[in-house]
Amino acid sequence: MPQSTTTIQLLLIEDNPGDARLIREMLLADPGQRVRVQHASTLRDGLVLLTEHPFDIVLLDLSLPDSHGEGTLTKVVEANQQVAVVVLTGNNDEELGLRAVQIGAQDYLPKTDVDARLLMRSLRYAIERHRIETKVRESEREYSSLINDVFNTSMVAVLILDRQYNVVWCNEATEIYFGIPRERLLGRDSRLLIDTELKCVFADPDDYAQRLLDAYSNGAFTDRFECHVTPDVTREERWLEHWSQPIRDGMFEGGRIEQYTDITDRKRLEIAEAEQRQFAEALRDTAALLSSTLDLDEVLGRMLNKLKRLIPHGSASVVMAESDGLWVAQQRNDPARDTQEMEAAHQLQLEPSAHLDQMRLTGQAVLVDDLQVEDDPDTREAARRANIRSYLGAPIRLQNETIGYLNVFDTRSGFFTTEDAGRLTAVAKLAAIAIQNARLYQQSQALAAFEERQRLARDLHDSVSQTLFTCRAMAETALRRWDKDPARARELTQEVYDLTVTALAEMRILLLELRPAALTNISLKQLFEQYLKPIQDRRRFTLHMSVSEIAPLPPDVQIALYRIVQEALNNIDKHAHARQVEVLADDHDNRVEVAISDDGTGFDVSGVAATSLGLGIMRERAESIGATLTIESAIGHGTRITVMWHKR
Repeated sequence: MPQSTTTIQLLLIEDNPGDARLIREMLLADPGQRVRVQHASTLRDGLVLLTEHPFDIVLLDLSLPDSHGEGTLTKVVEANQQVAVVVLTGNNDEELGLRAVQIGAQDYLPKTDVDARLLMRSLRYAIERHRIETKVRESEREYSSLINDVFNTSMVAVLILDRQYNVVWCNEATEIYFGIPRERLLGRDSRLLIDTELKCVFADPDDYAQRLLDAYSNGAFTDRFECHVTPDVTREERWLEHWSQPIRDGMFEGGRIEQYTDITDRKRLEIAEAEQRQFAEALRDTAALLSSTLDLDEVLGRMLNKLKRLIPHGSASVVMAESDGLWVAQQRNDPARDTQEMEAAHQLQLEPSAHLDQMRLTGQAVLVDDLQVEDDPDTREAARRANIRSYLGAPIRLQNETIGYLNVFDTRSGFFTTEDAGRLTAVAKLAAIAIQNARLYQQSQALAAFEERQRLARDLHDSVSQTLFTCRAMAETALRRWDKDPARARELTQEVYDLTVTALAEMRILLLELRPAALTNISLKQLFEQYLKPIQDRRRFTLHMSVSEIAPLPPDVQIALYRIVQEALNNIDKHAHARQVEVLADDHDNRVEVAISDDGTGFDVSGVAATSLGLGIMRERAESIGATLTIESAIGHGTRITVMWHKR
């Protein structure tokens, strides 16, 4: 075996001068190995040398003047762990030798058994073993440091399971995410741990447990899946992404690594985006719903019904502002609340509180966490009786004027958020538009009713009133001629009778138009006959009708067709100078066709505005029922108006 030329730096701690001299001679007996020896006769001197000089090995006697037994070895090992230690003692005790090795000695040599060759070989082996052990310890420290630096500081929670599914290691993130101390996880069977503790951490415990336990029983590994950690005193709410992978070699071969990545920020962003998208869709649906009716009460009712989907709450109301004060236009209450609470809530909503004044002045929403701690005693008392705490209100504004307030309430304090305030403001803006449309519609309906009354008054004056005046004059003439010219008096009486019949027919039509529901109680054929026949006697044209038996029509369709024919005949009488007029109505398989033709002067369709000659009114009526209106005319060749309504 080749000898090393490296000089061994040796510290001999031996109190016996004879043994020390003998050991020196043994060390110098091998010419192939150079040894530099420094000697100390006490432990104290040896420890001083050990701290002042570099040594490869310490040759130590356990019985010294200032120290004896295992404690001597312990002090040397603790003083410098970088130096190999060989115990050379006169006590041939195997138990002591075993304990010495356990404490840190590389070898235990009784003095009676040692010769030069054995001593040198033992020293070289001890130095080499210690060097290897030192490298192993350094490697272990580096590995441990790597594990601690990478896994313990990582925000990925890691659990290592052996092949029996026992948790053999986990990092700090595991403790943070689950809120369970690592001591309660290490060494436990993961299957029992999941069933008793881990699954309780998640919002859907059964799904979480089923996924992992199925993977265990099938010897499979889980794909990535999301799990929602619920908040508790020991942990925060968060979302984790779990997956597992096998351990293919090493001391835990056959086990698995389970990892949980914190995806809370991403998940919250996804949830916020989804909520915003749902709110936008709900807002769009609300806008469509509000615009689908022009009845003010129905608009407000639909808005409150939809509001629950947009902003969770316990009760809600719409308070309208008028010149003489405030009034609750619509109200929705939690059906679980008793009558006293609802009455108190009603009083609260009617109260012209400082919050309504604030919204009126600023045009901004108002958010109150708890009405029951308000400064105003009346508000506090009303809120207490109504069992209401949280309040959120938004002004309904038109052209910088507050026309009402949209209010939501809840029994829980601090229930509404600033995000809810923004949403309620958006709904209030839609409400303002819908309310304005409903009001304009009501005004237009009132105007239309007024115009209709005016038209009926004109017709009454132009037809019935004038006819009755003529009847009176003719009756007076007949009375004067009754004795002198009975024949003429009889003729006049007959004319009076005929005019009275006409007047009665025209009055019947006017009364019919005063009751729109009556227009739909009869068929379209009967309606045309009742209206069109009486007008023949007082028009400047001859009217011909060809109306088929038409199946019952929807009320709005029948009224629209009747009004279109009525408007067309009025236009012909006023403008066309026609001699012959024909009204046709036919019921086809999938459509109803009505046509009005005349032989009058006609007009250039392209040169007449769409709203002229009552054309705009007829088009609007046709569009309101989904029908098409076609006008054909030429100067000197009359006019034909056709309405085509397709059955649904």
